[in-house]
Amino acid sequence: MKKIAVFLVDDHEIFRNGLKQLINNESDMEVIGEASMGEDAISFLAKTHVDVIIMDIRMPGIGGLDTGKSVLKDNNKAKLLFFSLFDNPDYVLTALDMGASGYILKDTSNKIFLHAIRTVHNGHFYFIGEVTDTLVRKYHEQRNASTETQSTSSEISLSKREQQIIRMIHQGVTNKEIAESLGISIRTIEAHRLNILRKFQVGTIEEAVENARSSFMLS
Repeated sequence: MKKIAVFLVDDHEIFRNGLKQLINNESDMEVIGEASMGEDAISFLAKTHVDVIIMDIRMPGIGGLDTGKSVLKDNNKAKLLFFSLFDNPDYVLTALDMGASGYILKDTSNKIFLHAIRTVHNGHFYFIGEVTDTLVRKYHEQRNASTETQSTSSEISLSKREQQIIRMIHQGVTNKEIAESLGISIRTIEAHRLNILRKFQVGTIEEAVENARSSFMLS
């Protein structure tokens, strides 16, 4: 079995060593490189393919967010997972906007940390906590600030899964209940909710439901 190739970027050597030992103890992943500064990470990743990049937000020199933007250009198939002390909505929004696959806190448990690596490697998102309506609204306000017109209802196409989820939301079913009913994780539900908001170009799920009702997607 091919192991998940992980690259670590953090300016604290002791912390990196702890992560490296934790990851290398797993049978399905390994650390193939590390860097203490953004410049070194950019140089390494310009020449080497990796599966998952784990990066601190705040580092000397080029910060994690700027480094992340750069390394994703050279490793466009890699998954970027930010690992930070700071639960900052602006950081999370910037991470989303640049194409990061996840954002977790440094005080998370080993089990959750390893689960986050596997989750993003499998093509899913892993962000701390619930994706709140406030956070999503701010994200879409920034993304659509330069756009004056919105897509009409007839232009919106939801996947079958998104249609299932928005109908259940309309019926008052909770995320947990939807996840149990459909046999998928709450994180996956959150990702679908985010896609629904993006397609309707609205800030809250209530607005998405109302737009779906208006376009006869819901009865």
